[in-house]
Amino acid sequence: MTTSTHHEQQIQKLRELIADINCGMLTTIDQNGSLHSCPMYKSGDINSENAIWFFTSANTQKVNDIKRNHQVNVSFTSPNQQQYISVSGTAELIKDRNKMQAQWQPELQTWLPKGLEEPDLVLLKVNIHKVDYWDSPSSIHPQTI
Repeated sequence: MTTSTHHEQQIQKLRELIADINCGMLTTIDQNGSLHSCPMYKSGDINSENAIWFFTSANTQKVNDIKRNHQVNVSFTSPNQQQYISVSGTAELIKDRNKMQAQWQPELQTWLPKGLEEPDLVLLKVNIHKVDYWDSPSSIHPQTI
């Protein structure tokens, strides 16, 4: 098995784990070095860039945190299915209109009522570096991707 095939299988496993989990908790590092978490609605599936995408306003604490420190974590959980996923990576802020149109999900209207016309709208791209997951009730040790 080649490394690229193995990598694609790992990303496919992550896609399967979070397919039915729409919201995750994004954790950033604030200006004092403390951790700050907030819920985020993921926009679509993990793409060919091996990234998870979110929409947000540019005028938020998380955006200010990311401008100072790109290290982030996103955790997803589905207790009914005994699935717990921790994604570590780096975040980027993207203002590309075409990318925004491609990533937009109608469900986001709840948080962003003006849709793509929302003032200061920005895409938050989380580049996946490492994934730990627990996917069974008897597993106390994580699997790592």
